[in-house]
Amino acid sequence: MKKTIINQVDAIALLKEKKNLSGYKVSFDSTPVEALDAILLGKNGFIVPSNLIWYDEDSIDYSDDPALTDEDLKTGKIKWIQKVEIPLHNDIRAWIKKERIDLSELLENLLTDFYKNVKSIPKKKGRKKASKTPASLE
Repeated sequence: MKKTIINQVDAIALLKEKKNLSGYKVSFDSTPVEALDAILLGKNGFIVPSNLIWYDEDSIDYSDDPALTDEDLKTGKIKWIQKVEIPLHNDIRAWIKKERIDLSELLENLLTDFYKNVKSIPKKKGRKKASKTPASLE
């Protein structure tokens, strides 16, 4: 069955009238789409290109957003997230993909374990500062 091509404005109007869009294909033109309408389209299988999504920052009501405090970080209510870019060799990238490894979880666990291990090693007084290059490699 051939689908009727409509633009996003027509698709939004049909969805707001509770019409089924299974017989339609949405061809996006340059008309901006309000954020809530973009969500409506997305829920119905039509992903709006991000450059077309429009919202008025000044009209957003943030009054119900709670104030965040240092206590929220301490209790775990919110978490501090650090983003990093790590160049990977192709063989490592392939292995990660094949094994379906969640890199965020892996790195979090590795760093946590590393931190615990470093903290568990007692510091000796008068200990020489470690060389950056192990003696076996000098």
